[in-house]
Amino acid sequence: MAAQLKYLSDKALAELRGGIDANHLRYRGEGFADLAQSPAWDIGLGIEYDDALLATLDKSRPQVIAGIDLENSKIVGQALSRLTPTLANEERIWARLAHVDAFDYSKARWLDSEGDEKLSASVEKHMFASTQTGIRDDHSLSRLWWNYHIAKTCQPNDIEGALALILKTTDIRLNFVERIWMTSRRAIASAALKAMAEDAWVTATASNFRDFMKALNRFGGGIVFEALDAAETEAFVARCLAEVKKKFAA
Repeated sequence: MAAQLKYLSDKALAELRGGIDANHLRYRGEGFADLAQSPAWDIGLGIEYDDALLATLDKSRPQVIAGIDLENSKIVGQALSRLTPTLANEERIWARLAHVDAFDYSKARWLDSEGDEKLSASVEKHMFASTQTGIRDDHSLSRLWWNYHIAKTCQPNDIEGALALILKTTDIRLNFVERIWMTSRRAIASAALKAMAEDAWVTATASNFRDFMKALNRFGGGIVFEALDAAETEAFVARCLAEVKKKFAA
C-alpha cells in the first residue's frame, strides 16, 4: 500500500520539541494522531512510502536485539525506499514518522520501558533527530533506514548478509557505520564487509574489529579508492588485516 510521506513545519517541530514535558501523557498514551491532519503536520513531501509494510515493525524488546534490528532495518529501508540520503537527513520527516505513522513502534521500543524521570530524555533522543549522529545512531526509525541504505550501497546483491555483518554487535555497527557514514567510501566499505564475511577473526572480538577499522583508516589516508578496481581495494584490505594480526600475534 502506498501513502504520501509527510513532514512537519519548522514551527510544529519547534513546538513539539519545546513541549516534551507537557506531552508526557501523549507519549504514554495514544500519541499525536489527532494532530496528523492539521496543516503544520500534514505537509506532503511529494513521494510515497509503504505504510502497510511500515506497520509491520517488530515492537518487542528482547535481550538480544540484533535479529530484530536486522528485520526492522529491512522493513524501514524497503518501506521508505524512495527517500534519498539528502532527505534522510531531514529531521522534520523523521519526527513526523516517529510521532504519527510509526508512533506505536517508537513508543514500544524506546519509551514504554522508561520511568517518568527518564521519559523526556528518551523522547528527545529517539523521537527527534537534530544532529547527524542522532540520525545515524539514535532516532527510532532513521537509524534503521541508514542501516539498510549502507548495507544496500555496500553489498547490493546481498543486503541481508551485509546487515547481518554490520549488526552483529552494537560495537561493530557503531565502528563500521561511523567510519563509512559518507557513501563515497562505498569501495572500501564493500571490501571491508567481504573481509568480515570471509575471515571470522575480524569480528570475533570487539578489539579485533576496532583495530581492523583503525588500520583501514590509518593506512588508507590519501588513497582514492574510487580509482582502484575491486581486486586492488580488496588487496589493500587484506594487507591491513595482516598488519593488525601481526600485532596480536606479537
